[in-house]
Amino acid sequence: MYSREDLIKKIVDEKGLQAIPNLIELLDDEDYEVRELARDALSVMAPEGKEYLLQEFKRRFNLNLQDDTVLLYLAELLSDLKCHEIVENLKMMFNKFSDERAFPLIIENLLKITKDESYLDILKTYIDSDEGEIEEISVMAITELPSRKTLDILLEKYYKTTNNSLKVLILDSITKILTKNFDLVPYLQERDPEISEKLELHLKRS
Repeated sequence: MYSREDLIKKIVDEKGLQAIPNLIELLDDEDYEVRELARDALSVMAPEGKEYLLQEFKRRFNLNLQDDTVLLYLAELLSDLKCHEIVENLKMMFNKFSDERAFPLIIENLLKITKDESYLDILKTYIDSDEGEIEEISVMAITELPSRKTLDILLEKYYKTTNNSLKVLILDSITKILTKNFDLVPYLQERDPEISEKLELHLKRS
């Protein structure tokens, strides 16, 4: 039985870039595990296959399909590569989705590429919503721009929410931010010594 990592390596080694079209088709598979495996395999091939992925993204974007999850996957792969060519498309993608869970994902991709702090304000509105899943997606998405403002937004939400699982997720996101930018550690220690100590204990145990 192959592990997930072994399957991805097998696909990449045996098929190479020729597998990209078939893997893109699997991004629309009914089985979540299949979709995620295809996404992970594509992420390995993405640097070399960027031009194909970009062409496919543009093609699907121009089809004007509603709720096209493949388009979201392609946007994620290209934003990981800091592909500035899709920024304007991302800004216009909101009206292509009726499911609001797609909105913070689109903002996350814009953050990855542009590092524009103005998108933090938009994510904050989703974090402050009462929609559980949208809150969670947004809390994870905001970590793409590690900054004082990001920490402030997460700390404010931590003390406002009564949802313990969301609190844990917020602490995980703060940890990720500090890992990405160690310069923020002194700021957190000054801003919230209690949370800083709590995270320190958590890291020592893990």
